[in-house]
Amino acid sequence: MEQTTTRTSAGVILALLKEEGVDKIFMVSGTDYAAFIEEKVRDPSLPDFIVVPHEITASAMALGYSLGGKTGLVAVHTVPGTLNALGIVSNAFTSRIPLVVLAGRSPYTEEGNTASRNLRIHWTQETRDQGEFGRQYFKWDFEIRDPSQVSIALRRALQIALSEPRGPVYLTIPREVSVMESKPRKVKMRPYEPGPSREALEEASKIIEESEKPAIITWRTGRRIEWYNALERFANRLGAPVLNYVGEVVNYPSKGVMALDKMSLNEPDLIIVVESEVPWIPKRVKVNAPVIKIDVEPAYTYIPYYGFPCDLCIQSTPLALDEIKVLGKDRWTDEIKERVIKNREEKLAEVSRLENSSKVHPRLLSSYISRFKAIVVNEYPFNPRYGDFEYGEYYSDLAEGYLGWSLGAGLGVRMATNKDVIITTGDGSFIFGVPEAFYYTASTYSIPVMVVIYDNGGWLASAEAVEEVFPEGLAKAKKIFPGADFKRYNIGETVKSFGGFFKLAETPEEAKSALQEGWNNMKKGGISVIQVVVERTR
Repeated sequence: MEQTTTRTSAGVILALLKEEGVDKIFMVSGTDYAAFIEEKVRDPSLPDFIVVPHEITASAMALGYSLGGKTGLVAVHTVPGTLNALGIVSNAFTSRIPLVVLAGRSPYTEEGNTASRNLRIHWTQETRDQGEFGRQYFKWDFEIRDPSQVSIALRRALQIALSEPRGPVYLTIPREVSVMESKPRKVKMRPYEPGPSREALEEASKIIEESEKPAIITWRTGRRIEWYNALERFANRLGAPVLNYVGEVVNYPSKGVMALDKMSLNEPDLIIVVESEVPWIPKRVKVNAPVIKIDVEPAYTYIPYYGFPCDLCIQSTPLALDEIKVLGKDRWTDEIKERVIKNREEKLAEVSRLENSSKVHPRLLSSYISRFKAIVVNEYPFNPRYGDFEYGEYYSDLAEGYLGWSLGAGLGVRMATNKDVIITTGDGSFIFGVPEAFYYTASTYSIPVMVVIYDNGGWLASAEAVEEVFPEGLAKAKKIFPGADFKRYNIGETVKSFGGFFKLAETPEEAKSALQEGWNNMKKGGISVIQVVVERTR
């Protein structure tokens, strides 16, 4: 390895990332990354470059890497790369997932050094404000203008990305600055998070003490293992059902005694909302009980119009649950336990009934997939209530709803955890995920995963919207939805071009057999795609 006593700004960035534990950079490079490539050749111990041929896949892989417990960083090429990555960035922002986006900037000089502009595109790709494109979805953005700023800017980026509420940050560097000599600076910038006030905890304890039928609604408390554990302790201590025990992530064990599938929100006399921006749909549900909200940012200020009640708002991580006093009194614990058991018996009976059908129901397919011990990365169709999940075993439904993230995220989760991953996706979401870029990356870096496509012949959410908005309409009556229907193709079969395994299934027996074959191929180190034709329902 060639030794050097000095580093360029690019080299300092890479060295600091290594120091901060960032071991991989998911990269779609361009002419702005010359100095980064040179530094990596000089020092191979710097973070690995995972070269990905599309920004949707690359940024989704970085997002998945963060979901798996690492710090995800994606490097994109100036304006085009930024624009391609913004959909995934919006998912990370609204779902509070840390993500560092590093972008080049067109050279700002026309002559004078080797890094100056030398292509037509260097003029046309310059913008008045490159960070402005994503400012609604970045917690922070900054352009490094001088080599002396490198250390502080990068450490600040990491600090902000990892502080609650976590999210994406954007750091740009012009090519001229990237090639200049720079010296690292030792500056500590630790992440931070909010905590509850003593007054709020006392008031919460008093309200809870007076309740007889409390219920907990959550969506992403399971973002962190310590939060997950705190919610489990609190729910069991309180004897309150946990609704959305598996939401965007696993928030409470599927086999937990308080894991309730559903209930009328007219029943509880107190609702405790933990890390959930949309706890119910107001046009369908009217809530009269008082609401305690525990959240790192309870008002969700990024949402312009927001009318959910909050009788007591506690700005804190869910660790506040451990500090709330709960008296051991008779509540409705036994009743909830009976309902939970009944829910499970009903689901087992339903799966048994659906197996006798000639068609594959989405819930049956979800049950089949759950029998494999793997992390499920789901984009819409998989139903987690038909599986048994614990912390870190399920990721789904990112809040912004930008489709196409699951393929790349599944690869990122697999790389971060080294655990088996099954990616479940609809046929439309699969196409949005840039399958060829996904196959290329999985094959090139030997990342074994299995993809299960729920092929319902179109965009089910769009068809359902037509039925809800026009309940007496002609489209619903005729079951014809132009604009939401797809012509069916074997869309997963292109995996064969990359040496992968493909199987199409149309009956329950075929689906069960195909899943097992796909799983066996994945366990041998391959990529498997199983396309299952499912009924057009949830």
